[in-house]
Amino acid sequence: MKSFRMKALAVAVLGLAGVGSAVAACPTISNHTGNATPGGGGAWTSQTVGGGGFMDIITPGLAGTNCALAVNIGTSPVSNVKALVSDTSPQNEPRYRARFYFNISALTLTAANFQAEMFNAFANTAPGTFNTDEVKIFLIGGGSPALRFKVADATQSSGFKTITAPLPSATTPGHYYVEFDLTSGAGSGAVSGVTCNACTAGAAGCFRYWVTAEGTASSDSSPTGTCSLSNAGWSGVKQANLGLYGTTALFRANNASAAANLVIDEFDSRRQTFIGQ
Repeated sequence: MKSFRMKALAVAVLGLAGVGSAVAACPTISNHTGNATPGGGGAWTSQTVGGGGFMDIITPGLAGTNCALAVNIGTSPVSNVKALVSDTSPQNEPRYRARFYFNISALTLTAANFQAEMFNAFANTAPGTFNTDEVKIFLIGGGSPALRFKVADATQSSGFKTITAPLPSATTPGHYYVEFDLTSGAGSGAVSGVTCNACTAGAAGCFRYWVTAEGTASSDSSPTGTCSLSNAGWSGVKQANLGLYGTTALFRANNASAAANLVIDEFDSRRQTFIGQ
């Protein structure tokens, strides 16, 4: 029987400050600008940094931890700039839950076309000509910055259902928490249009998500939103990537600075149990 928990990656050290784990010394990154295995200081499977991107460990971390992972696009980014870490511990998971904290206070996100992908979880195979990505999370700028989820759904011509969740006001500006719960199957409420019909925890073809300010209480029974999907044709999550990549030209033009960090901490992935803040 599979464990409920796949991996907890706080910053880049396994169990740095997670529940039931000892606080460890903060790691170092020996290769800030290139590819490496393992990655992100040690606990990630690998890291990929190129096109002007950069990553480092900074202190303090988010949510009371000692340190966090900071990624940026550097001072002279090119169109394929990236700075990300990868986790290959998932094993074609039909149900996959993930949570992480992030801080965007150093980024310029003043317009809707200032966008960057910061997470994706993908499968080995997808139906037809669809992409193998099962969940993608983007930072979207504007007067009210948002997260945009693209979730695999065979009812859509693009292969994705698109969900936009505005970022709420935060006591500590720019500090947030995101979690999602994805279950494969043919959702009873899946539709071909833009509407997201409700679904319940563990139901076939269900995507639930939480987007809150850091430190705000959350519970499994009160997600920010839900969306019934038809995603049975995807083979299940096998890898997750986290960082900065897939940036728009205006995001690059306005965040080309060594100080424009996306800060990430406390990544945790599980099969069934709610993670929370």
